[in-house]
Amino acid sequence: MTTIFQRLQNGIRAFREGWLSADIMAGEADFNSFEARKFRYDLYWSYYENTAYSKIHAWARIFKSNYGLYKAIRGIYNPAYRLGEFWKTHLWGGPLDPFARNDESTATPIQTQNEDLRGALAQVWRWSNWQTNKNICALWGTVLGDVAIKVIDDVQKRKVFFEIIHPGTIKSVDLDKMGNVKGYVIEQELKDPENLNRFVVYREVASRNGDEVVYELFKNDAPYAWGNEAHTWSEPYGFVPMVFIRHNNVGLNFGFSEYQGGHAKFREVDDVASKLSDQIRKMVDAPWLFSGVSKPTSKARTAYTEASDQNELPIREETPVFYGPVGSSAYPLVSNLNISDTAAYVKDLLEILEKDYPELNSDLLNVKGDISGRALRVNQRPTENKVRDRRVNYDDALVRAQMMAVAIGGFRHYDGFEGFDLESYDKGDLDHSIADRPVFQEDKADELELEQTFWNVAKSAKSNGMPLPLFLERHGWSDEDILKITNSEEYKARLEAFKQIAALSEGSEEGETEIGEVGQAGDGSQSEED
Repeated sequence: MTTIFQRLQNGIRAFREGWLSADIMAGEADFNSFEARKFRYDLYWSYYENTAYSKIHAWARIFKSNYGLYKAIRGIYNPAYRLGEFWKTHLWGGPLDPFARNDESTATPIQTQNEDLRGALAQVWRWSNWQTNKNICALWGTVLGDVAIKVIDDVQKRKVFFEIIHPGTIKSVDLDKMGNVKGYVIEQELKDPENLNRFVVYREVASRNGDEVVYELFKNDAPYAWGNEAHTWSEPYGFVPMVFIRHNNVGLNFGFSEYQGGHAKFREVDDVASKLSDQIRKMVDAPWLFSGVSKPTSKARTAYTEASDQNELPIREETPVFYGPVGSSAYPLVSNLNISDTAAYVKDLLEILEKDYPELNSDLLNVKGDISGRALRVNQRPTENKVRDRRVNYDDALVRAQMMAVAIGGFRHYDGFEGFDLESYDKGDLDHSIADRPVFQEDKADELELEQTFWNVAKSAKSNGMPLPLFLERHGWSDEDILKITNSEEYKARLEAFKQIAALSEGSEEGETEIGEVGQAGDGSQSEED
């Protein structure tokens, strides 16, 4: 029997270019269809693993033909893997705090007024193996454009946890205007529980009926329990326990992959680079035309003509030769190509590509020699802005999933969720957010440079009449930290010296100069006030 997935795979062989773009004015039918999304997910994942042009994909030949690509194109400069890894490590990258505290050095620092909530969130993370799975979720969302987190209520094990849902199994999803899931259909090919030698189509349908969430399970379109007590049941959650993440939400039902606006340029640079690489190969291994020379009746042998331990590939010692009519010349049979100019063109293409993706050079690995901390910060600013924008979709979805999980855990009276229930939503007991955290790891030398700049500005402010405590207050220092400086013995001694010099100088120009010198601490910091 030909399954739905085999039929779908056959259809992909003749994919339509419209599957890769969304015409908002004309409608999203092609872009949203299950067939179109399956192809996009397959194509974008092949970019990530750098096999997009390989014949291992049923659609590769027609894909290359439709875009007029070089038959021997390879993924030479394809940046898809780098992009996937960057976003995997910058959306929720880093360790989770074991107590779900507000620690900006962790992946998802939690801000909340309800301290009891932290333990429940930490429990959900542990049961979900979230330290590992959060990165998989971020990677799938980045590369594919869509990903979902389903909250699993395991009554038998008395646990509630997250399951990452591959978007290629989501046949449809119904969202309200706020992006909350109202219903979904999951469909995938699984082994038949009654005959493990064959595959069948598993389908799971979830929908709302008031506060009740109704679940239905099918096998090959027929109701089937799939190991449950029944093939249909309902839960009084009041919400469908799933969040759907659109990596780049452009207002469509499904999201844009990080590659959506760049894969045409990926193909272009790979196409040119592949031709350049092969042209160099042809020039190195160019055939020759000998005119006026008879073709020898036997082949000249070299020490390495036969394969041996010394030379496994004797063909690399040979040169293709052609023989022509009588004459006296030999000609290399390969076209001319300016390697430097072509390589420069490839470099230009890469620079254009990296303007679209600032994260590709945010670490300034392309810069030789030392660079200042300021230059690095300026170079990283566009990437920081982009990361903070992308994090919004992920952080918001994770918060909603965590609220669902804790509400369900409290409703079931699972260990660690005491004090919570399905009404905790309305009572505000589940309110929390994911705090801001640095995009890039802070460098100690950079921190010292910033601190030095800060105190130089403080010195300048003092010379213009602003007392140090007022300057520190305006720059966010707490009263406690300001008092630590103003009450220190060193500060008091310098302030006293300042007053004595001011009295002796009596406002003379010389006295003003001395005051400025005394006002500068030995470490370059400002440590007294007017």
